[in-house]
Amino acid sequence: MDDKLDAIFSALADPTRRAILGRLANGKATVAELADPFELSQPAISKHLKVLEQAGLIRSGREANSRPRVLEPAALKTIADWIADYRRFWDQSFDRLDDYLSRYKDTKMTNPETDTDNARDLVLVRRFDAPCDLVFRAWTDPKALAQWCGPHGFKAVGDRLEAWPGGRHRACLIAPDGEEHWVGGKYLEVEPPHRLVFTHAWELATGENSPETVVTITFRESDGGTEMTFRQSGFDSASSLKGHEAGWSQSLERLSVFLGTESEGPDHV
Repeated sequence: MDDKLDAIFSALADPTRRAILGRLANGKATVAELADPFELSQPAISKHLKVLEQAGLIRSGREANSRPRVLEPAALKTIADWIADYRRFWDQSFDRLDDYLSRYKDTKMTNPETDTDNARDLVLVRRFDAPCDLVFRAWTDPKALAQWCGPHGFKAVGDRLEAWPGGRHRACLIAPDGEEHWVGGKYLEVEPPHRLVFTHAWELATGENSPETVVTITFRESDGGTEMTFRQSGFDSASSLKGHEAGWSQSLERLSVFLGTESEGPDHV
């Protein structure tokens, strides 16, 4: 694999060869067509094409009177896979930075009952002794979600759960006295097993919806377990934030039981 990557990146180091790949991204082309934009002879272009072929980035096709060059997807996938490993590193690093900045910001909330400007975001942090993919799946699998979602004594009944960007979710939380509370929204980002973003709004008795908030959940590997940061943004009042804080805190306690682990870490940042 190292030799293959060396050949690929060596081939890509030349701007002419990168331009050739850019042209082939639009479709196959003959040597004459590839040479046309450059002040180079066809033999010189052919040398560049040979380097690209040896690196596995392109291949020669066969037609009646020509051998057009085409892109080779497998080599491009090799590059993408190699870069993906580093992308995960940076994504996780930025997630940790975002979590830190969020905590720093929210520690400045002095009196959420009166300071409405600082009472718009709810942040809860939990650590579970379970892998990220398992905790993530607990949020996106309908059967799993029904086992823990809702305050103590409530029963969750899912109506719709489409865990992909643009997908909808809708569920009913049934109180111990039988009163139904419907909630729904749309998934904005779904990046298993590290990030989940969706809108959240209650369906009111009037037929309208409550003000929409946005829930962002990040899952980070931590000492063999998972640190989960839950953020709900866009509250229109401090009292609404406090009510959701109580409900979500109890839900996360039930999630700990569902995962068979005791959650750890700060409750409200």
